[in-house]
Amino acid sequence: MSATHLLELGRRSQAAELARQAEQARAAPGWDAAAALELAAAWLLAGDPRQADLALLEAHQLAPALALVPDPWGLWPAPAPPAPAEPALLALAERWRGWRQPECQGPWQQLLPQLQADWRSALEPPLLDALLILGRASALPGAPPLQPPLEDALVGLVSDAEIAAEPAASNRFWQLLATIRPHWALARIRAADLALARGELEASGRWLVDPPAEALANPWFHDVAARQAVARGDVAAALDAWAQAIRVAQADPSSAPAEIFEQRRREARRGPGVLQVRSLANRGEPAAALALLERLLVDDPQWQPLRSLREQLQQPQSQPGPATVHAASPQAPPAAAGFAALLEQAEARLQALGDSLPQPASSAEPADLDALAAELSGLERRLSDYEARFALA
Repeated sequence: MSATHLLELGRRSQAAELARQAEQARAAPGWDAAAALELAAAWLLAGDPRQADLALLEAHQLAPALALVPDPWGLWPAPAPPAPAEPALLALAERWRGWRQPECQGPWQQLLPQLQADWRSALEPPLLDALLILGRASALPGAPPLQPPLEDALVGLVSDAEIAAEPAASNRFWQLLATIRPHWALARIRAADLALARGELEASGRWLVDPPAEALANPWFHDVAARQAVARGDVAAALDAWAQAIRVAQADPSSAPAEIFEQRRREARRGPGVLQVRSLANRGEPAAALALLERLLVDDPQWQPLRSLREQLQQPQSQPGPATVHAASPQAPPAAAGFAALLEQAEARLQALGDSLPQPASSAEPADLDALAAELSGLERRLSDYEARFALA
């Protein structure tokens, strides 16, 4: 196991995997003081100084000449005169001392201009390592605050414009800031939101667990939690999260318009909510489907498609007809005939709902383009309505 790999695990805060790899490295040939010091550095990058100290003790036992563990009171027997340590080993020991108890303000004043010149430099060593160490050390109880404060200095480096231009790198940057400042609400919200946008549900969910009070007081935190729940297929949890976002926004109108969350909540009920009800019913879980449907109806009692779906679910399963929500018969027609049958069923269903499929426009060249644009706009609105109706057909 290479030292570079251990350091990379520390940078990504993968403590469990770092511990496993460390045990393998100890059992392999070549485990020495240098390897133990690299492991100690990896634990510091991962934010676990206790494990780092234990690895340092191993290095001290393997190379007493480094004097890694001072004995100011002379409590231990004097060891035999050690052989001089190699310069590379001395350099590793010096790096560890600088990382274990860093003097933060001086290095921060050197680091900040480099980050301001190119924020991407924070994503790779050595600036990545420096930011991890300084960020965590300056957040410890009793540590003097950095000047300027880390949050104030870095918050504007990667904003909406940078996120739109480089989404992958921006995601990594905000994941880094949330790692070194887990109690910073904005960093948590940004990290969760950007990971969710990339489909990384596990990474996104990590920042939604055990949030600080500042995050709970921000409606956008609950909005991200709601959208993440929709992506996980838990519509009920999403509705609860948006309800909380609405309450927080109404308590502090300056934080966000509550109408945004109302709209997203309604779209979740009428889109993913209906689809999840149908999915549960088609999987043979009618009780769960009906329970979720009743949950949707609490917030949307007058929306006719939900009421129609409830009637379908409450029908006896043996009753035939196009109103059932179960899967089609195994004797399915060929593809072309099946599509024709689907159109016939859709036509019958829409007629039952008091409507019909739109008729195709004439192939003749239109005399009035403005009239054609108005016709197409109306057709688009009707098709949007049919999208919800077909979900229930």
